[in-house]
Amino acid sequence: FVDRDVAAQEMRPVLTSASAKAIVLGCEAFAKDKGIKVAITVLDHGGDPAAFLRMDGVNLGPVDISRWKADAAASWAWPTRQMSEIVSKGGTGFAFAPHVSTFEGGEPIFSADGKVPLGGVGVSGASSADDAACARAGIAAAGLTHAAAPKN
Repeated sequence: FVDRDVAAQEMRPVLTSASAKAIVLGCEAFAKDKGIKVAITVLDHGGDPAAFLRMDGVNLGPVDISRWKADAAASWAWPTRQMSEIVSKGGTGFAFAPHVSTFEGGEPIFSADGKVPLGGVGVSGASSADDAACARAGIAAAGLTHAAAPKN
């Protein structure tokens, strides 16, 4: 006996290694174009590493922060900027919740249609705005999106 609902659940889109690599390369191209140096971490939906790059000249601190941002974005399927806004509006307890980063530069990765969360990318080493823009550029380079589709 095979339950067809179980089989359907196993068919959800996943972040492929090719997409993870495209995210890193797209982000790296953005960073080079801006003249910045960053660490880039891509995690899949389960929070497991899919790709990573530390550009030449980047210290070790941004490496850990990029992983932290990617973990937060993958876990909550929200950009880390949104987490920061929640905390700044009085949700200080949220800052201590598991898998939260209040540093901008973590972006969720969704399927191209925005319906399925696939993971998260974290970028660190430049300004917060540049880190976030770099993450979004990498996601776009892979043909994916950082924005969830509106719920019907």
